[in-house]
Amino acid sequence: MDVRAMLEDDVATLGGAPKTSTKDFVVQKITTFIATGILKVGDPLPGERELASALSVSRETVRGAILILSTRGILSVAHGMRTVVASVDVGELAVQAARYRDIAAYNLDDVHEARLLIEAQVARAAAVKIEPSTLEYLRKSIAAQEAACDDPVRFLICDREFHTAIYRSSGNAVLADVAADLYSYLLSHRRRVVSQPGSIASSIADHRMILAGLETRDPDAASAAFAIHETRIYTTTKLLFS
Repeated sequence: MDVRAMLEDDVATLGGAPKTSTKDFVVQKITTFIATGILKVGDPLPGERELASALSVSRETVRGAILILSTRGILSVAHGMRTVVASVDVGELAVQAARYRDIAAYNLDDVHEARLLIEAQVARAAAVKIEPSTLEYLRKSIAAQEAACDDPVRFLICDREFHTAIYRSSGNAVLADVAADLYSYLLSHRRRVVSQPGSIASSIADHRMILAGLETRDPDAASAAFAIHETRIYTTTKLLFS
């Protein structure tokens, strides 16, 4: 799976999407991070090198995407300072923003049950269909996650890429879209959860179990690992609200 395919999940639908550049795909990624609450006004973006690593693109591509968003007033770039989010008004740039807002209307228990069902099917299909290049991408993603153990925002960016790469590997565009929408439920609150000591390390351990199931082409193991991971997300999120 090439870089373009890895980035297409936020702009492609079953009806297809216009061909565009990798830089534009990164623009879509960043605006989606903003639309889903991973990034908020005043938040600094990860450095160019870290963001390029998380998205598996070049620093030049990231730099070009940041320039586009700064001219739109969405990002603020100042010489010698970190690039920060200046506005959450991403408009048409985050094509799935409305869907994410709709998902937020559901309750936590219902979303948890739905994720268990959908991700089990996605994981089982991915274990059979996943390509070697995607497995290598997932290994690199875990390495990027480990490098972000002290940065919740950067970790969540890597985390989202890890999950959506697996969803796409199921070979079912509808299931992949639904799984990605459910993943984004209350994502802004996940920032608080992953900020807690040990939370990121636990998620990475879960990801390693998921990857092991995929590497061995074992649908049962991949599905079980996803269930453990999703239950951990559900439990920690519920504790946050209580």
